[in-house]
Amino acid sequence: MLKYSAFSFLFLILFILPANGQHPAEKILRERGEVYLIFPRPSREKINRLSREISIDAMKEDSVVACVNKKEYEVFLKEKIPFRIYFFPHPKETEKAKSLSDLENWTAYPTYEQYDSIMQKFAADYPDICRVDTIGTTYQGRLLLAVKISDHVEREEEEPAFFYTSSMHGDETGGYVLMLHLIDYLLSNYTSDDAVRMLVDSLEIWINPLANPDGTYYGGNGSVNGARRYNAQSIDLNRNFPNPEDGPHPDGNEYAVENIAMMHFLQSRNFILSANFHAGEEVVNYPWDTWTSAQRTHADDAWFQYVSREYADTAHTHSPAGYMTYAGNGVTNGGDWYVITGGRQDYVTWYLHGREITVELDYNKITPEDELDSLWEYNYRSLLNYMQEATWGISGVVTDSVTGKPVRARIDIPGHDRDSSWVWSDSLSGCYHRLILGGTYDLQFSAPGYRTKNLSGVAVENHRLTRLDVALTPVSGSNTPPSKSGIHLFPNPVHEGSNLTLRWNTEEKATISFTGTDGRKREEITVQLREGENHIPLPLRNPGLYFVTIRGAHAPAVTEKLVILP
Repeated sequence: MLKYSAFSFLFLILFILPANGQHPAEKILRERGEVYLIFPRPSREKINRLSREISIDAMKEDSVVACVNKKEYEVFLKEKIPFRIYFFPHPKETEKAKSLSDLENWTAYPTYEQYDSIMQKFAADYPDICRVDTIGTTYQGRLLLAVKISDHVEREEEEPAFFYTSSMHGDETGGYVLMLHLIDYLLSNYTSDDAVRMLVDSLEIWINPLANPDGTYYGGNGSVNGARRYNAQSIDLNRNFPNPEDGPHPDGNEYAVENIAMMHFLQSRNFILSANFHAGEEVVNYPWDTWTSAQRTHADDAWFQYVSREYADTAHTHSPAGYMTYAGNGVTNGGDWYVITGGRQDYVTWYLHGREITVELDYNKITPEDELDSLWEYNYRSLLNYMQEATWGISGVVTDSVTGKPVRARIDIPGHDRDSSWVWSDSLSGCYHRLILGGTYDLQFSAPGYRTKNLSGVAVENHRLTRLDVALTPVSGSNTPPSKSGIHLFPNPVHEGSNLTLRWNTEEKATISFTGTDGRKREEITVQLREGENHIPLPLRNPGLYFVTIRGAHAPAVTEKLVILP
């Protein structure tokens, strides 16, 4: 039962269908494919159930705002939930002509074409430390762009990989310009600012300013004023990732093309720390989104609270009173705010063993252009500090004690780790990085074909790096590196014309697809797998990096990166 307040009765009065039975919300749905609705706040149990069927956007004191497509709108009718249409303000400043000065000072939203040009110009102006990459393309063919910033930008180095991304909800745009401003700040200050130089020299930094261009430029490439939340397929990208509780397709949709590209990109890089940026509230949200803290917390919950608190407190120091004070003075556990499934934060943290937070930057969905500079001033120090977190913790290289070659190993903290909180060393470099709150820990390093090594009393200080290289002793002639998914695919790298060995857990028929980094499927084969090792002829003849996706009948699809050598 809904618990109605006086405010709730206002909804009941307003929720009167026209004589022809058509609610005005349906007209907006026909025109835009989505509509925001506000309805009385029900019990926590009911809102957590509803959040699996509709896209909750904001929780207010006695009401809830949701964005719905046509299918989700039917939930309101079926559940007989009283509602009215909710309109977010779209500031007029976004419609003005943009001068070059506005764009150079990051006080205006670029057109889509200007955005593309700006990203290319970053790489052209700073070729030694910046290159632009295309993660993929959207449903409507726009580019998903990202820049890599590093002191040796064309090389793969033994350094932590870090990722910022913004605006997967297309109408939450403040982070879009904030990320462009951050790229410019890092590049233009590299030679003059020691703190910036340290970040660029120590990290492999990736920044994707706009994860949903089709949503942001839904009204046309010339302005963000017509932006909408969902992508062009009417899919909420932040409800469309695999979920640790609800499985591969928690929203009932196939993966959006933007998310397929994003997942391939994330899987191809061993990102140890990341954040994604939204708007609609002002708060730092940390895992889990899938569960409340009473149900389950991350093993590194204390670390998540620590870095989230640092972000919010730094923003408080450099902003007027009242900024980023929602929920726990600017910090909340995701599920304690409201439970969602299919979010990117939990996908990265659970499936990829990374660490990701979600930052809500502004109560305004579309930050007015005359406030973009203030948004930067409030947040840029927090952005830099959060990046620096990736340089601390425990780090090192895992190698074979006989050959000295890298080993892909699992690094656990016994008695501490749970729910995918352990990390893996990289198969190509052997590098690993474990972020954790200061303390003393016992570490365990394990890999198939090697003796497990346990190290006791490893001391960690906050804001310090503990270096710990480990050599594992082989126990047999074969080395079968494990993967993040638990599936063993080796050798990796593999030479063209060779066989792959796939270690599988059950006997079943499976489909194995090979996808390039551009998101295009190169080959797909169907094989009968048996429990244990399966030897599969490699169907590709072109060297490069590919994503191998294995789909069986009895388990969620898993994807691993595969390097094919000449």
